[in-house]
Amino acid sequence: MTAQVRQVLRAKIVLAAADGLANAAIARELKVSINTVRKWRGRFAAGGRQLCLTRNAPAGPVSTGRRCASP
Repeated sequence: MTAQVRQVLRAKIVLAAADGLANAAIARELKVSINTVRKWRGRFAAGGRQLCLTRNAPAGPVSTGRRCASP
């Protein structure tokens, strides 16, 4: 899969999520795993458009630099 094809897939995932589709529905529609949808939906939430659509998007987990407060 080329970098351009991957960018299009990421964009489709994010747009479908913005339309309110559930992860499972997006995965079925785009013929990808639900984990792929979770990953890119989460990365978009953490880093926005730039992170999802850059050519060298990191392969591992993304840190937002935020910490959860202790209860």
